[in-house]
Amino acid sequence: IGLARQMRLPEGVQFGTSLNDLSTNETIVNLQFAAILSVLFIYLLMGFLFESFVLPLSIILTIPLAGVGVVWIHWLTGKDLDVLGFVGSILLIGVVVNNGIVLVDYINQLRQQGFSRTDALLKAADRRFRPILMTALTTIIGMVPLTISPPTEMGLSYKSFGLTLIGGMTTATVLTLLVVPIFYTFFDDLRRWVVERLAQWLRPSAPETALQAGSSKVPSA
Repeated sequence: IGLARQMRLPEGVQFGTSLNDLSTNETIVNLQFAAILSVLFIYLLMGFLFESFVLPLSIILTIPLAGVGVVWIHWLTGKDLDVLGFVGSILLIGVVVNNGIVLVDYINQLRQQGFSRTDALLKAADRRFRPILMTALTTIIGMVPLTISPPTEMGLSYKSFGLTLIGGMTTATVLTLLVVPIFYTFFDDLRRWVVERLAQWLRPSAPETALQAGSSKVPSA
């Protein structure tokens, strides 16, 4: 306080204790907005790739499962989720959906080969279990050094960043093979129901069409 009284600061500049808090809060808000945009862009991209905007929902819904793992591991370790943890969450979004994309794409390939939906789901979960598990383990093991490394000389710690990826990948990998087939079945049934209702609504009534065609004919003499 004494130093603040002695110094002559330019107009509009003043001493305060909440600058870092304001900067951190603003950064977190921006990161939350970036996370929403990343989810939206990923959803649109999957919609174009799968030629359906319904089935990708079964993959998008794995993102909240990863969020559960992020909250759980920070609570378990007693570490607060900081700005770098939010950055890791955005990175986690792109990593988590990869497992779902691999699984759903293989399910669609099997169905195109003539497998029923149930057989395709079971076969895809069995065939893609090892690749999905290996992808998750390499990511988790790669983040271990970040979680145990000490802070930098400037006091910057990457522990929250590493914990975010470890916790998110753990829960997402375990639950992807269970939840994605369930969501896939639900949204596939929903897609069929919507297509059938639209077809019934757009298709003209056959008896009325035949009646109109018959009444328009003029009987010959």
